[in-house]
Amino acid sequence: MIEVEKAREKIQHVLAQQKEVETVSILEAAGRVCAEDIYAKVAVPHFPRAGMDGYAIVAKESQGANPQEPICLKVTKTIFAGDAEQAFIKAHGTAVRIMTGAPIPKPYDAVIKQEWTDYGETQVNIYREITSGRNYGEVGEDVYLNQKIISKYQLLNSRTVGILAAQGITEIKVLAPIKVGILATGSELISLGSPLVSGKIYDSNLYTLASLIQTSGGKIVFTEYCSDDIGEISRIIQEKVNEVDLLITTGGVSVGEKDYIPHVIQQLEGELLFHFVNMKPGTPVMASLYQNKVLLNLSGNPFAAVVNLHVFYWSILAYFMNCPELNLEKRMVQLTEDLKPSTLRRFIRAYEENGFVSLKSIVHYSSVFHNTLETNCLIDQPAKKQLSKGDYVTVYYWKF
Repeated sequence: MIEVEKAREKIQHVLAQQKEVETVSILEAAGRVCAEDIYAKVAVPHFPRAGMDGYAIVAKESQGANPQEPICLKVTKTIFAGDAEQAFIKAHGTAVRIMTGAPIPKPYDAVIKQEWTDYGETQVNIYREITSGRNYGEVGEDVYLNQKIISKYQLLNSRTVGILAAQGITEIKVLAPIKVGILATGSELISLGSPLVSGKIYDSNLYTLASLIQTSGGKIVFTEYCSDDIGEISRIIQEKVNEVDLLITTGGVSVGEKDYIPHVIQQLEGELLFHFVNMKPGTPVMASLYQNKVLLNLSGNPFAAVVNLHVFYWSILAYFMNCPELNLEKRMVQLTEDLKPSTLRRFIRAYEENGFVSLKSIVHYSSVFHNTLETNCLIDQPAKKQLSKGDYVTVYYWKF
């Protein structure tokens, strides 16, 4: 039986990283991985701009100003945000009424906020002295020319989209998403919309896993389910494997009479990477290499399948996209109750809040799924280790 970390290494050892690139609108870029280093083609701002509504002045002319002895300056004009940058103005003894974001003409070097004046229109009384650079946005204050603003393999978000927009960039090169196919196996499964009859269950795993992958930016190429039939399972894998970067199956990986996935991989002459991992639930999880594609074979029990996916898929995705940000978020937090030791490493559904983690349910069967709605994380309990109230434990947060 292999450890989780070693199993991840075995997958990464045979997994090719994404090289395919596509161009998308910046409005479609959030959640994608940048495919190139991007440098600023313009400074932001590219002109000196006012940091607030007030008056642009030469700062040294405000020296000594106070409410009892204000400095009086002539107001020569008003400049609004969006107005063209002004030519050099003879500034001695003058001020310019200016609004936030408006270009500051030379040689004014500061903006005094209007609350420190009498709001004069033709002349203004200044009631405080200020220093050069106050409320004055220098050229490149936000982004300087040729600054690297986004790195290759950086995960893009709404903030990076805003930075791109400030450069006037409308499209960006990103890595193509990982292409995933999902095959749910089990003669007990029926498709949604079919009448529910005794002995059958709706195929929920397929939808749970597909939605998790899609919301992380993955592309679902196909979703299928089939009965416990070696020939049918083998046919689907052979037909579909070259359409995907990763093929995920659920069910059929344990040691029962109809757990056919290991037999199929052997029959197809695939390379077994591992089978059975020191983890609970989902111990029989398996991975193999077939036609240079990774097949990740998960447990058929709903909760076990999701735990398998979280433990392995996100690390696969982060490696494939060369982007560690895509991996699971984890923290060390304090337990609020005792946990009995388990013979295997255990991943326990739980709820973390304000640095403390607790169990929300007394039911932890791998076949029970509904109570995951009360949770936001998994506790990682090492094998054979008693955990006590107040101990610090690692938790992995659910994605989506």
